[in-house]
Amino acid sequence: MTIPLYELSLADVGALIRSKQVSPVEVTEQTLARIEQLNPRLNAFWTVTADWAREQARAAETEIAKGEYRGPLHGVPIGLKDLIFTRGVRTTCG
Repeated sequence: MTIPLYELSLADVGALIRSKQVSPVEVTEQTLARIEQLNPRLNAFWTVTADWAREQARAAETEIAKGEYRGPLHGVPIGLKDLIFTRGVRTTCG
């Protein structure tokens, strides 16, 4: 893919995943790289669960390959505001 995935809409990325033009793992790696690149300057993420994101991306990739597609955002990584309680992730409300 010639255009960076971060320039696409979530719907477009989801469509690329569904059509298997990109994998959830590829999308997640590009997302994590972008966070690593920009977060020192933007300070937008307090906690990045990179290992968990990779694990979930691999699981989504396997499910999609088996035809177990869950919907338009299946395999698309998301960020949650630090106001949402998430099991196993520190919530600071900051």
